[in-house]
Amino acid sequence: MRRPNRDFNIFNISMLDVMTGALGAVMIIMIVLLTQKIGEESMSCQDIKEELTATTEKLIESNNELKKTKEELQKKTAADKETADKVFNITGIIDATADKVKLTIDKISDLKKELFQSTPQADEDVMAFRIPKKIVMIIDLSGSMAPENNKYNEDRLSQVKAALKMFIAGMDREYYIDIVFFPAFEENINRKIFPDFKIKPEISAECKAYDMRDEAYDNQALTCYKYGYFEGNLKRVLSEEDKYEFYKKIACLKAYHDTPTKAALDFVLTDNRYKDAQGVILFSDGQPDSIRKKQSTKDELLEYIKEKNSSGKKIFTVGIGAEFRNQEDTLAVDFLKKLAARNNGFYIGF
Repeated sequence: MRRPNRDFNIFNISMLDVMTGALGAVMIIMIVLLTQKIGEESMSCQDIKEELTATTEKLIESNNELKKTKEELQKKTAADKETADKVFNITGIIDATADKVKLTIDKISDLKKELFQSTPQADEDVMAFRIPKKIVMIIDLSGSMAPENNKYNEDRLSQVKAALKMFIAGMDREYYIDIVFFPAFEENINRKIFPDFKIKPEISAECKAYDMRDEAYDNQALTCYKYGYFEGNLKRVLSEEDKYEFYKKIACLKAYHDTPTKAALDFVLTDNRYKDAQGVILFSDGQPDSIRKKQSTKDELLEYIKEKNSSGKKIFTVGIGAEFRNQEDTLAVDFLKKLAARNNGFYIGF
């Protein structure tokens, strides 16, 4: 069936960036939610295969639509240079988005292989990991999450924000959640978006006594500036208003400073506020400070976290950026993979 002709308006490029980041986030969370669905239901191999195949077909259709949109935009390029430049920028974003769709198709293909390689009988039920309903999501706000601070010029934090919002949007009343972020400097909060945002916990008198806050931050015996949280306990998602409060706070987060992963995980795994949490999802793009600053080795940090996780919370890790997407042989990639594997979770690189 022939598609009707469509008129294109040349709209704000920054909005297209947001849309592209959101689509990238859709791809992250699609894998998470699909895996969760497999974990919640007893599905036969054939059921899973059909589910994955249908998802792949939809993505291929979306990819083809993107290509056609690009062609139509190029046909409508006006003679004046300003409009031509805008169209050029838009088609560039379309190309980048199409590449992300292709990567997601490949990821689904890999997931199919992983599920069926260990399944000798076609009728055998396959169970995968399941995301718990009582969950703490931990967001890396280190400087490299911003496009100007990583070599790939990727707006990693925007993708994480969109993923979190989509994840929360799909939650029902059975979910209890909180969001922890690290580090927690005033520079990590965009006051233009949320003027009344309060960083919790409040800075202690001991930390305020330091003339230079970075000296307090660097003191391993102190937790000031190393992490913050939205609620400080697991909050049940009862309404759209509850979700909107999380959306507002997520929107105002900014990338700044270092990567105190150890302190954030230590807090979530040991503090009584989260004693009922069944799982943790860590979104990060780099080495923890404790490894980079040679305060501990990777294996020592992994062992430390495993020891602190005495309640057996599942830890899921999402590596953000090309380094993780391409599964490069780096310490950061290896750390997130092993962190999940040693704590009964799974790792996604995107």
